[in-house]
Amino acid sequence: MSRAIDGLLTDYETGRLSRRDLVLTLAALAAAPLPAAAQNPALRPRSLNHVSLIVSDLDRSVAFYQRVFGLGVKSKQTGGVNLAVGEQFLGIYQAGANASAQINHFCFGLESFDPERTVATLGASGIKGESRVRDGVPQVYCTDPDNLRVQLQDVSFCGGVGALGNDCR
Repeated sequence: MSRAIDGLLTDYETGRLSRRDLVLTLAALAAAPLPAAAQNPALRPRSLNHVSLIVSDLDRSVAFYQRVFGLGVKSKQTGGVNLAVGEQFLGIYQAGANASAQINHFCFGLESFDPERTVATLGASGIKGESRVRDGVPQVYCTDPDNLRVQLQDVSFCGGVGALGNDCR
């Protein structure tokens, strides 16, 4: 849409479009309905479960988010700490020796999460899903069209270790 607006402004600035036509066209664009969501999506997230960061200094980052935002520890996993943000959490994990700080992934919470069914559903939509187990907890990952990592997990997932991932404080 920004290209369309840039084109309109160029047409106005070069005299190919009157001020009145520019304003009317911009108003029409602003009033246009947004595209509707898919009627039958492959998967239907119920929550934005968490976002995980890879940081250069775990202790410094945890202290920052606790001091500035008052986030308490929700759970711990191998290599990191999950800080509570309401019912969701912010995962903070230590970067490896040559890794740089980054947003590693975000996670959607699904009702009745079943890793095998989730991978099969992704596959039926032409998306490669990958299931793995971390700290005894099954997880599914895929990537979006820009190669951003998306984790899929049960809505109750709190990042804690244990067979169900429910060892949360």
